[in-house]
Amino acid sequence: MPAQLDEAEKQILAALLADFSERGLAANDLKKKYEGPRVADLSAVICASGDISTVDFDLAFSDLEKREFIRTGPFAPYQDKPSSGFVMMGGYSKREYCSLSELGYKAARQPPNRPARTPSITNHLTISGGQFSNVQLAAGNNISQNLDISTDHEIVSQLIELLENNGHSVSAEQRINLVLAVEEAKDGNGKQAKNVLEKVCGPAWGAMQPIIWPIFGELLKKSLGI
Repeated sequence: MPAQLDEAEKQILAALLADFSERGLAANDLKKKYEGPRVADLSAVICASGDISTVDFDLAFSDLEKREFIRTGPFAPYQDKPSSGFVMMGGYSKREYCSLSELGYKAARQPPNRPARTPSITNHLTISGGQFSNVQLAAGNNISQNLDISTDHEIVSQLIELLENNGHSVSAEQRINLVLAVEEAKDGNGKQAKNVLEKVCGPAWGAMQPIIWPIFGELLKKSLGI
């Protein structure tokens, strides 16, 4: 009998299955407790649409963990107090990242457990000729991190120039987020593009918004055929 899962649980398993498949992992990796996506990033991706809240995610994630459909890590030993004569054996998971178990893989493959949408997190991003491994983008739905900055290179370069000319230093991570913001705008996701830009600009967003948002306005209009 197929496992009975709610929509949040289905999306969590589907996202982990997509990550597992896109990385070309095998059955042995399910047994070895491979290191999958960061829990915080998985939560952000699944909750980005607004259909699933962070509470929904936390409850679903805990339920899947209890049912041994997913694993978390890294493992850390219990720390005994120096003054205590009691020694605690074993350890606990820090729950920083998560992965599928064999049970979870089988459940995710069952047709009744396919979600309404499948959030996707992959693990490599190419930017300016270099590859950043295990970079997690914590926003958006169905976002692939296998992006190439040569796409819309001029737009991204213009954004970086505008930011730097206004005294805003742009880090490698912020460049990645600028690529993501452009992709969101091209897909017509204005709210998500704005959220990513606010993250890039930080406290400077109020001053930078009138300068850089018109560029995204044009991308949004183009995406709508205006």
